[in-house]
Amino acid sequence: MGRLSRSAISSLLWLGLMWTVPVWAALPRVVALDWACAETAQALGVTPVGMSQLADYRIWSGEMPMPDSVVDVGLRMESNLELIRALRPDFILISPMQQGAEPLLRRIAPVHVVAFNSELQPDSYLQARQATRELARLLGREAQGESLLRETEQELQQLRQALVGDARTMRPLYLLRFADRRHGWMLGANSLFGGGLAAAGIPLAWQQSTNLWGFTTAPLTDLMAEPEAMIIYIAPLPFPDMDALADNQLWQHLPAVREGRVVGLPPVWLGNGLPSLRYFSRLLVTHWPQPGPLAAVATGADRRIAGETH
Repeated sequence: MGRLSRSAISSLLWLGLMWTVPVWAALPRVVALDWACAETAQALGVTPVGMSQLADYRIWSGEMPMPDSVVDVGLRMESNLELIRALRPDFILISPMQQGAEPLLRRIAPVHVVAFNSELQPDSYLQARQATRELARLLGREAQGESLLRETEQELQQLRQALVGDARTMRPLYLLRFADRRHGWMLGANSLFGGGLAAAGIPLAWQQSTNLWGFTTAPLTDLMAEPEAMIIYIAPLPFPDMDALADNQLWQHLPAVREGRVVGLPPVWLGNGLPSLRYFSRLLVTHWPQPGPLAAVATGADRRIAGETH
């Protein structure tokens, strides 16, 4: 057999490279039934073709980006299988809580379980970092995953610089979302935001037990346990605006409320991935009151947020 020309060798090498290119050299078609998976994939540059309860995600997550091209495939715990099949996904992302549907989903496409919350890891921030790396490897976006981790660390550092420099942040923070006029979802240290705040050197006031996602429903009177704390609440509100609490004596008698140590934030979901934590960090820096009396600033923020979410 004669020698191969350089052009022939180059052609063979090119063909060999083509055969060894990873499956996801082109971006995979992904359906994400878990919100943390969906927004993390989006942050890594892989927009899901479908995700669960998209309309609800947009309400609870505020301005987190999710393009109009993404298809809502139904409930997180009972998705529309025919619609998922029609989207022709390369694989489907779910959380451990959704594994009951895995046998049916596997008839459509390979299924990958990614745990952004785990009973084995009480620090949801560390767990989210681990899950981000796992998802980045799965998507073939390792470099983008490391960038997301670095950017999150940088924003937490900026949060620390913005808040810890203020003498008032020597106080611990109560972080909550209102469940109704008398109760709130209280976030603890094992929540995603609690872990992020701890990494920034900012302590949470809530010390009682919480669920897997790091929050629990409790009466507002429980906020009396740490009278020197500040209160940070996250929209949307389950009532028209904060004026609805004007005649709520439980709320009005809290030391933080009487002294104006209350800050309101626009919507951001409590239990997603690092993109939500980054957004929360930016919101807290933006809405943190300037030095001076807090009462007037917080009241103005309350009305602004109510206007944005209703």
